[in-house]
Amino acid sequence: MFGIGFEKLFVLAILGVILIGPDKLPQFAVDAAKFLQKIRGMSREAMNEFKGQLGPEFANLDIQDLNPKTFLANHLDDIVKDTDKIAKSTAADLAQIKEQTKIDPDLL
Repeated sequence: MFGIGFEKLFVLAILGVILIGPDKLPQFAVDAAKFLQKIRGMSREAMNEFKGQLGPEFANLDIQDLNPKTFLANHLDDIVKDTDKIAKSTAADLAQIKEQTKIDPDLL
């Protein structure tokens, strides 16, 4: 979880109890959870508005698709798949041409 191990989480909990105090810690945790929910809601609303502005053709857009690495990987995968289809089709055509162009031994 976020690159935080059990030991670091335990140390953070102890620091929270010391700095905030055991009596205020539960209310602080509730306030932090509400804040995170509010941030997530704002993020969801912003993403929906962004998708709405782009139009229906981008309805299933994922924000991670906009990452250049992901974008290139997705498009390179499509290119590789298309190239494989073309290569298989060409191999099948060549095999068919090879079968059609066999020389009759009686003609030699």
